[in-house]
Amino acid sequence: MQQALQIQTQVDQALVDAIPALKPLLGHRVQVIALDLEQSTIPDGIDASQSVGAEAPAQGKLTFDEFLATRPAWPSDRPALTLDEIEAGIRQGAVDSASL
Repeated sequence: MQQALQIQTQVDQALVDAIPALKPLLGHRVQVIALDLEQSTIPDGIDASQSVGAEAPAQGKLTFDEFLATRPAWPSDRPALTLDEIEAGIRQGAVDSASL
């Protein structure tokens, strides 16, 4: 099972010095999630350093098929969602967010 570390913090200069990709968020409050790449579901042949926020050269961009391959697989022990279930979830999310 993959372990994740989550922290909420304000991006300051020390954090930008450590992680330059966060520079556009300097002064913003963010949630940072760290995943162990040794346990990740990133397929072979895809460089994790080329992910969103990394300062990657243009030739390092993922193709659409490579992007889809990085998405987690649906658990085999759960049935697929129906369109009605998806729409009900969207409606419920809208109602919940309106009551915040």
